[in-house]
Amino acid sequence: MRLRPTICEAVEKAAASLDHGGVRALRVLLHAGVSAYWPLVKAAPSKQVQAYEATVQTLRVRWAAQTECIGDPTATAAYREMDIEVAAFLQLCADRSGAQWLEPVEAIAAYAVSVLQGTVLRWLADCNDETMLVVLDDLVSSLATRAAEV
Repeated sequence: MRLRPTICEAVEKAAASLDHGGVRALRVLLHAGVSAYWPLVKAAPSKQVQAYEATVQTLRVRWAAQTECIGDPTATAAYREMDIEVAAFLQLCADRSGAQWLEPVEAIAAYAVSVLQGTVLRWLADCNDETMLVVLDDLVSSLATRAAEV
């Protein structure tokens, strides 16, 4: 999956202005990417709701027919695509900053996707931009602790 151009451009622009590297630079690049992502969410709230509704409907049908805990292929594939896109973002930030991830980037991406999914759902419910900014800032801080200088 290709990284969203808006996010990639924000990371590249921030990287071009850095005068330092390592985890400090990584934090700047992560923040630039997350800051570019959020307006995309806010610009299309109905699209976000539709995505949640589609996932929930898929899971509702799956759990109504089966009680054994086996992942739904459609929902699993959707999350896998999000994980891949976020992993690409995380790797881009690490590459441009001269930092390296201390854990597999796929695991860090799964964590980030989970936090982002919850944050978007929360914002759709209460439209509280302040809470969203706090959560996204905390996400960036948390992600930066999972990296080290190269």
